[in-house]
Amino acid sequence: MVDAIFYVLRTGVAWRDLPVCYGPWKSVYTRWRRWCAQELWQKVLDLLAQRAKGCLRFIDGSHIKLHQFGCNPPGGQYAQAIGRTKGGLNTKLCALVDGQGHLLAAVIAPGQAYEVEASAPLLDKLRHVLLVGDKGFDCDALRQQMLAQGCLASVAPRSGRLNPAWCHSGFYRLRHKIENFFQRLKIYKRISTRYEKLALTFLNFILLGAVFDWLRSF
Repeated sequence: MVDAIFYVLRTGVAWRDLPVCYGPWKSVYTRWRRWCAQELWQKVLDLLAQRAKGCLRFIDGSHIKLHQFGCNPPGGQYAQAIGRTKGGLNTKLCALVDGQGHLLAAVIAPGQAYEVEASAPLLDKLRHVLLVGDKGFDCDALRQQMLAQGCLASVAPRSGRLNPAWCHSGFYRLRHKIENFFQRLKIYKRISTRYEKLALTFLNFILLGAVFDWLRSF
């Protein structure tokens, strides 16, 4: 069953087009939806995230374009984390990774969402770490929140700032760790393009890809 789901993740194939060697596609899809509802992949990722080392944490967002098959979801596009930007319909993935570039937590939001607001659920549980982000996270409220939680924020200041905030250039140069994570994640065609109508199933494909990314490091 996991092999069949991984095949869908890797190739982006429609459920109905699963090779017959994996069994009835309806059985595979039903099991996938059941695991999504039970938050199975989130629980697996939480266990793997306990192996995170060091105090560096990197945060960033990445846009994922929407395929035409996912354009008409139940409840409307906004309710399923689909938005419109200059690039068309897309979803924004906000990720938090450790110092080695492995996913610790992720959320998705409509494509036009402000990164600081979209990533708020990722920040609430941080304690005693150094958070590194790009100019999209240059926000006084974020820095104050990090200080209140016993953390520091090394975020590149925007060019128009009259009083630029502190940012450590050495740590900022390591931000490629999260960019490399996005690159590894988008090798999977089911993630590089969003085919899913439901935010729940799409997020779980992201979590599944992150679990396999963790396992490669063992």
